Amino acid sequence: MTRRPVEADYDQFALWNPKHVLTPMVNRRVVIAHRDPMIGESFVLLLGLKRLAAQHMMDVDGLTVLIDDRHPQALMIDTRLGIGGHSGFVRKLSDNPTHAAMLLLALSNFLPEDPVSTLQEAGYDGHCRRPCAMWRVSEVLGDFFAPLARR
Repeated sequence: MTRRPVEADYDQFALWNPKHVLTPMVNRRVVIAHRDPMIGESFVLLLGLKRLAAQHMMDVDGLTVLIDDRHPQALMIDTRLGIGGHSGFVRKLSDNPTHAAMLLLALSNFLPEDPVSTLQEAGYDGHCRRPCAMWRVSEVLGDFFAPLARR
């Protein structure tokens, strides 16, 4: 896939805390926490085509268990899940040294818009405003899991 130009619209897509992880291809785990099963499962299927082990969760309780059991490297969270006004759950993950390398990407709201500053304060590493283009997510995750030589 060719690199697409990044539009200079920080309110639509931004990665303010880029992270990178070196892990074998078979261990690249991504969790999509999204309340809409069609969207969550679509992400799972499309990320599977990129050879990522993706899983969809629809609630915070299940997500917490999954994080403890599967130890995903990347987590994409629908901000409408009602996770303590963005702060509690995500902030705990962000501040926990065990999860310091985990990429936390917000799938942020468009009506009403989640302010980027609120997402940053909550502990997210970046955001993609819904509807989020799959090519953006694919490139972010590609860079996140890329070997050092590719960067």
